[in-house]
Amino acid sequence: METEPLDDWAGGIAARSARKRLADAQIAVRRAEVEKIHAVLEMIDIWPIPEELDIGHPVAERHVPAGAAGAGEVGQFVTLEVAAALGVSEPAAWMLVHGAANLRSRHPLMWQQVQDLQVEVWQARRIVTACRELSLEAALEVDRKLSRHWGSGLGFGMIEKRARGYIVTADKALALRKARAAHDERYVSIRHNGDSTSMVIARIATAAALHLEDSLGRLADHLIAEGAQEALPFLRARALEMIATPYLPEGAGGLSTASPAPMLPLADVMVHISAEDLDPTTWAGNLAQVATRGGDVGSVLLPQLADLLGHFRIRVVPVIDLNQDLTFDGYQIPTRMRMQMQLREDTSVFPYSSRRSWACDLDHTEPFRPGSPAPPGQTRTSNLGPLSRSEHRAKTNGAWTVEQPAQGLYLWTSPTGMRFAVVNGHTHRLPGQ
Repeated sequence: METEPLDDWAGGIAARSARKRLADAQIAVRRAEVEKIHAVLEMIDIWPIPEELDIGHPVAERHVPAGAAGAGEVGQFVTLEVAAALGVSEPAAWMLVHGAANLRSRHPLMWQQVQDLQVEVWQARRIVTACRELSLEAALEVDRKLSRHWGSGLGFGMIEKRARGYIVTADKALALRKARAAHDERYVSIRHNGDSTSMVIARIATAAALHLEDSLGRLADHLIAEGAQEALPFLRARALEMIATPYLPEGAGGLSTASPAPMLPLADVMVHISAEDLDPTTWAGNLAQVATRGGDVGSVLLPQLADLLGHFRIRVVPVIDLNQDLTFDGYQIPTRMRMQMQLREDTSVFPYSSRRSWACDLDHTEPFRPGSPAPPGQTRTSNLGPLSRSEHRAKTNGAWTVEQPAQGLYLWTSPTGMRFAVVNGHTHRLPGQ
């Protein structure tokens, strides 16, 4: 179904034609990437594995693992052939060979979906790489659990997040060993840019990072209360400067060293109950998803929660029914309604978006109509949806249009007439343009 405004848009017909060419080119690229994987696998299959008699010679070709456990073996010189054919280095060729062998042998369901063009090769390689330390059985388990998400309209960012959780539960002992190893690899790197700023990169314990995140947030709130008008990322940088230079006199360098009274940071711990959670095959991993107002911590095992939250104040949040249509008469969104929306919609409700809802604006699907008094009931769950700032702007100026005919169902139309339905984080392309 074609939208009327498109016909009035100068260049609209040409834009639609260009958009279709773009989609066709993307399909062609996907087919070419799949064909490249097929060719690499054929090279693996036909490349002769050296005989045991030849292996003792110092320059003899050796057979080496083609990938992780279960991916078979191959003659090591195959990568030189692949590298020369593609014009890449031997290490890059090894990554391609290992990725192809692992994809076929350890992720057969995903490999089929790659061939069906439901999964892009680069996405598959990301998952394959994340699973490379798992046993064959564990990798096959992750492959099985992920198979229902491919082609479902769920953004890759969310699929990758779920994959990380599946990887943890597939081998909990490995997850704990990796966590301990990562804990021993902490560092801080400071690089001076020469323009009066410096880059600070650090790897620290997540528990400490949560405390730092909370401190930055509270100090940024304090600066806002004092009248600061800058964007939040800038204020968080100022807050970090305040923490790093506590000896500065009041107001030095444009900074205020006044800060709120120290207190333990606050953590809201929420348990999401769904049919999948109640499945003993998934719940048995004792896995928790931890999030803060600054971002997503990710999947952790329950024994790790004590380290993460041991010094937090824990607030018990009353049960929030994600299906309830909460209503408020003002424009500003109450805390409980905002929390309900952020829990119901894990990401932005824009097509294919993976932007976390915690970092999004909550947009009124039907624009708020002010008045004196304003018409009641405009701010309600069934008239809200999280959008990133750019997505919000595109919707507000009319470039994209959206309807929410039922709570949690978002029907989008693009400027060139594409139509999408977004529900429960899944994007579905609708018939039409």
